[in-house]
Amino acid sequence: MISSNYFKSLVQDVVYDLEKDFPYASLLASETLGERLTVQTRQQQAELLDPVRGMVLTVFNGRYFLETATSNVSEEGLKEITQRLREMGKNQGIFYDGLPIDPGPKMEKDFFVPVETDPESIPLKEKIEFCKIQKDRLHEKDNRIVQATCQYAHVHTRELFVNRHKILFQDLRRTQMAAMVVMRGGDRSVNLHTGQALQGGYEKAFIPEAKLEKLVEDCGKLLAAPRLKPGTYNCIFSPEFAGIFAHEAFGHGMETDMFLKKRAKGEDYLDLPVASPLVDMFDSPALPGQAASFFFDHEGEPAKETPIIEKGILRRGLTDLNSALRLGLVRSANGRRESFERKVYARMTNTYFGPGEQTLEQMIHSVENGFFLDYPSNGMEDPKGWGIQLEGYYVEEIKNGKLTGKVFTPVIITGYVPDLLQSITMVGNTVEISGLGMCGKGHKEWIKVTDGGPYLKLKARLA
Repeated sequence: MISSNYFKSLVQDVVYDLEKDFPYASLLASETLGERLTVQTRQQQAELLDPVRGMVLTVFNGRYFLETATSNVSEEGLKEITQRLREMGKNQGIFYDGLPIDPGPKMEKDFFVPVETDPESIPLKEKIEFCKIQKDRLHEKDNRIVQATCQYAHVHTRELFVNRHKILFQDLRRTQMAAMVVMRGGDRSVNLHTGQALQGGYEKAFIPEAKLEKLVEDCGKLLAAPRLKPGTYNCIFSPEFAGIFAHEAFGHGMETDMFLKKRAKGEDYLDLPVASPLVDMFDSPALPGQAASFFFDHEGEPAKETPIIEKGILRRGLTDLNSALRLGLVRSANGRRESFERKVYARMTNTYFGPGEQTLEQMIHSVENGFFLDYPSNGMEDPKGWGIQLEGYYVEEIKNGKLTGKVFTPVIITGYVPDLLQSITMVGNTVEISGLGMCGKGHKEWIKVTDGGPYLKLKARLA
């Protein structure tokens, strides 16, 4: 219903009527459906993801944003939340001499993620059988595997945003495939996972064979891997490790609602050097085909790239409407909600380091004594103090410009964000994006994100 011309007309009328009383009004309607299949060595599970359907109506009284939401996506639901907002406006007051909101240029458009094969057209039995084949293939690669898992998921989201200048609809599709193996040798067990998440339909439900081969080979190496000796070393980060580094280093810390709360040090370093001149970093929901991409954010801002760091200089933060309005910042397309029932925040999308000029071979050859890091597991940062901690599973020794095959696990990287960024001396010439991640804000408000980058050579403290 939210894509119908009739419903769009109803919403336009509501926004028009509310702006007789309020300086600004907008509405976001959304619905999300999905499925997830998990096939393991000894069990399998198929489930529909909890459907989410509703709308949130927002007004600005000149000083504050007021919102009401409902799961009743109908003419009656619109009337109910409109009346609620009018009552809230009476209680809070209306200030026409307050901060002005620009509704943006006039735009009416429907956007669709291209899909070659609709997942709903594929029988459940066929999907389960495909996952079973993948699981069995993993077992065949190494007899030390005691459990193999193949997981398929598809999420279909439709969203409508309306203000007095915009009527925007987007139909988003995301398909994810993941594989995990657990190996046992003696009394020790280790596990690793891999996969991909991309925009699109069932045609994206695959993992390249090379990734599966590497997963099993690397997991096997970890069975006898000791801990490394703590110290500061020359390191090469894989694109996945570069991605979690980008996400934690200047992801949350550049979400400008944190500026409003005085919880991010980055506000004081805009247009100042924070990294090596080799470093560029971006956030972009406009990357074609990536899992966290979209056509407009939940406040109607069209998707576009935001340069966070340019040649080592900290340039821009990621905004929602409220923080941009109060801080006088240019809007970026980062106003996102977990659902229509949740508050909008400034949030990351696809966050990544830009490419450089070196090949991986050149980078390894340049290291006399150091380590190659891959398979990150998690990370955390302190936006106010710029401390960071990254964790991962796989560390391989580099001696005299060559990988030795000697592997360590696990690894923890700690440090001060600018020190790590300023220590970058080589940047790889190709960018890879990993799409398996989700991101919370304060251990809640979960949304889809991706991150990535090229290979990076830097100096880091490992333990």
